[in-house]
Amino acid sequence: MKKPGILFFLGIIFLDLYGVQGTPVIKNQRCSCISTSDRMIHLKSLKDLKQFDPSPACKKTEIIAIMKNGDQTCLNPDSEDVKELVKEWKKKINQMKKQKKGKKHQKNKKFQKAKKPQHSRQKKTA
Repeated sequence: MKKPGILFFLGIIFLDLYGVQGTPVIKNQRCSCISTSDRMIHLKSLKDLKQFDPSPACKKTEIIAIMKNGDQTCLNPDSEDVKELVKEWKKKINQMKKQKKGKKHQKNKKFQKAKKPQHSRQKKTA
């Protein structure tokens, strides 16, 4: 065996010893929410709402509300109020996306209007 072959073989053994066998890299090895709240949160005070589905690291669904003042609250995903809040939040996000698309479309129309071809001027004959 040549040196590159030996180095490759040793590299494989090294990785195997350290347990790198197609294991997914997960930053957080546990759930983010230790406890949840059932309290009502107003849509107006909400900056963002993040929903995390169950994963190998955490077996439960987690919903984290980020307030405009910077506070973060874990919400109970089984609560009817929280389900309604998630539904309203998704509706609000979809409306914002549609508004952005509409504004883009209007900008494109304005740009197209500005590029109208100019009429050729006819020379006057005496």
